[in-house]
Amino acid sequence: MNRFVTTTDVIYNKYIKKDITIAHISDIHFNTHTKKTMLDKMRAYLLAMKPDYLMITGDTVDVPRITNNKEKIKELVTFLTETAKKTKILISIGNHDVMTDESFRFFRELDQLDNIYVLDNKSYQDENIYVAGFTLSNDYYYNITGSESKELLIEYFDNHHNIINNLPKNLPKVALIHSPIKLADDEVLAKLKEYDLILCGHMHNGLVPRWLYFIFKGNLGLIGPNNRFFPKIAKGKIEKYGLTIIINGAITKFSKQAGVFFSKINFIYNKSVNKIIIRKKRGIDDEN
Repeated sequence: MNRFVTTTDVIYNKYIKKDITIAHISDIHFNTHTKKTMLDKMRAYLLAMKPDYLMITGDTVDVPRITNNKEKIKELVTFLTETAKKTKILISIGNHDVMTDESFRFFRELDQLDNIYVLDNKSYQDENIYVAGFTLSNDYYYNITGSESKELLIEYFDNHHNIINNLPKNLPKVALIHSPIKLADDEVLAKLKEYDLILCGHMHNGLVPRWLYFIFKGNLGLIGPNNRFFPKIAKGKIEKYGLTIIINGAITKFSKQAGVFFSKINFIYNKSVNKIIIRKKRGIDDEN
């Protein structure tokens, strides 16, 4: 197994000026075990979609210290820069990407490269789309409760009006938020009412192999972050209040941090890719 598998969704938006194709991935968890051949195959696979944008929703690296390994990190940078020659890349920050202010350095340097935009609590806008990246704090992910905090998430939104309120009205608006766990909450979604599409990762498909989908239907997962069983928002698509949330199933299901045994059973899982087509009118052929 362990092949790339694409899920395609068509989203309709009245402000779209032309059809837009987004390739969406998450949770590469790049580390010393990541093979350059996998990155090369992934670049070819993604570019075959001819996307207008590649959006990466966090956990690009497994641990920040990998960025100090100058030889190894060149492989990731090459993957990104070579891909960026063909499409714009928009990256948001996940909980594995940064732990201290110093660990932001790598992503700040990436943000200076041609056609690569690291959206650390900021936005990207062109004539066709508006995209904002939300960097949730370590306190949000790792707090005394042992779970992600709805209260801290709402407080975060209240403190980041620049990517919450008064967004451009004549463009489709996309939010890149690493974790979807609290996003189906009505109070949380009310804060994001100006957006049309939210792209997430973090859940690693709830560690559900595709051959178990007949049991784990809809958004239900088997195991989520912090080893919580049966997370309700772990995979797939959620449509609520005119908003669409798409949860990428991860490139790497088990990272090096999960331990030697688990990282060796990645082969039973596919590498998940989302292809999202934004169109203006219904009735157009929606086949891949």
